[in-house]
Amino acid sequence: MLPRPDLGAMERLLGVLGHPERQLPVVLVAGTNGKSTTARVLARLLEGSGLRVGLYTSPHLHLPHERIVIGDTTITDAELASVLGPAVEHEREGSKPASWFELMTAAAVRWFADQGVDVAVVETGLGGSGDATAALGARVVAVTSVGIDHVEYFGATRWDNAVAEAGAIPVGAAVVLGEPDAAMHPPFAAVGPSSLLITGHDFGVVADSPVAAGRSVSLFTPAATYDEVFLSLLAPWQTASACVALAAAETWLGAAVDDRVVRDVFAATHAPGRFELVHTPGPLVVDGAHNAAAAAALSCGLRERFARSASTVVVGMTGERDPKTFLSALGVRPATRVICTSPRTTRAVPIGALAAAVRAVGVRTVEIEADVGAAVRHAAHHLDGAVGVVTGSLYVAGEALPVARSLAS
Repeated sequence: MLPRPDLGAMERLLGVLGHPERQLPVVLVAGTNGKSTTARVLARLLEGSGLRVGLYTSPHLHLPHERIVIGDTTITDAELASVLGPAVEHEREGSKPASWFELMTAAAVRWFADQGVDVAVVETGLGGSGDATAALGARVVAVTSVGIDHVEYFGATRWDNAVAEAGAIPVGAAVVLGEPDAAMHPPFAAVGPSSLLITGHDFGVVADSPVAAGRSVSLFTPAATYDEVFLSLLAPWQTASACVALAAAETWLGAAVDDRVVRDVFAATHAPGRFELVHTPGPLVVDGAHNAAAAAALSCGLRERFARSASTVVVGMTGERDPKTFLSALGVRPATRVICTSPRTTRAVPIGALAAAVRAVGVRTVEIEADVGAAVRHAAHHLDGAVGVVTGSLYVAGEALPVARSLAS
């Protein structure tokens, strides 16, 4: 395994910026999958409860500024340059400069503190004790799930990943744990949380069924029950994300969230690039699944919503992930048309290697379109009423969505 990042650079940046984390209460959202959706719902629930909330998520779909928002206001170019300036100047003189993610995280925290937010909801990057967000001293940590990801840093088992994720939790923080497997719970209990809420025991989903344009869900928390709430998200795993967000909001508030606030927030929730359905005119699902657990969940969501798997898949991937494992979890079949593409990042899996992996899992029709937009247009041409999917990375989802939406207009 590669050595995990440490907090030295992040702590240095925070010092250069005047330690904004000491002025800023933080709720951290960690876990393998579902973090961004959980963070978005959590921020809206806290806003609906009367708080001014900063939201920091990653990665972005289109522009880096999307990562840093307060309510409906995104940080501007001028504001980002202003808060980043001192840090960038300082880092130019160092022998081991901070990473891009560390710089953006520090900028977000400084801006939130300057804007006087009541609380910041912050999504982890890689996660773990060396993640930049672990330096922020979160008072509440919501953990969405434990899967296998970033094996080059964390290891190849779920237990390894559980230990790594627990490493980002400050001693004495309250923990809301959305992972249902009890075998993964000990590392989180071992960090000494002030309280530990566990899904299925302290909070959870009572009922969940697909309806037109979303889901009808009933949830319970330590403080309340919420019956037959409309959630404007399509996939079954998004109910779990919303439930973790609700339990985390109540943990922060120390009280139940008003029933009307929950209904309004759930009905208005949008998670771009996460099981987002676009009619092109055939149904095309754009989902940023990037590991095997997310691919398996995507496959289940397709079967629930459409009663079948995708006939056409556009896939592009990044990082050190294994395409064969991902494609097998997604459930591609010999008859599936798979179009291999490549997002515009230096971390993209080489398109030739990706195509070879597709053939290795038995797919007979393998095509290559290096440009994501061209791949989406090609897929839409072949749908003819069948279901298509664009997946493999949020970078792919971000490039695909504008093209898919233009086909629907």
